Amino acid sequence: MSEQTLVNAPEQSPGAPAPTPTEVFGGKEPAAVPAEPPAAEPTPAGEPAEVTVDYRALYEKAQAEARALADAAKAADAEVASFKSRLAEMEVSVLRHQEAARVNLPADLAARLKGETAAEIAADARKLAALVAPKPVTGKGGLEPDAPAEHDPEAITRRIRAISF
Repeated sequence: MSEQTLVNAPEQSPGAPAPTPTEVFGGKEPAAVPAEPPAAEPTPAGEPAEVTVDYRALYEKAQAEARALADAAKAADAEVASFKSRLAEMEVSVLRHQEAARVNLPADLAARLKGETAAEIAADARKLAALVAPKPVTGKGGLEPDAPAEHDPEAITRRIRAISF
């Protein structure tokens, strides 16, 4: 079998780089060049016919593979963007829970903290902790805060004299 070469292709030395498709097709895009089937050459009797290559079919197959790869790359990019946004949400959630634990907020209130940065979340956690912090119990009077208040002055006097004397 003889070796096939491209028509009008520039000769190149074995060490030279391969020509680009634009160079091979005379400055035109490969899709703009009409596909011409190779001319069938009559073969002398007894010799096997030379195998013809359907370059148009090979080109279309390569284009389809390139489109499939481009679609797969777009899908992968969309998936990466989705994962990046989920990661950012999780990082903010972890910051909220850490800050809530630092200022002794209940875990249920950690999700209510606002902000996207650590400083914003910390400021909001301090504000919320001030609102939620238990207020000191003032009591009803006397030494025992839970003891019932006495409003009878004579009873208070008797109790004080019993303790003092």
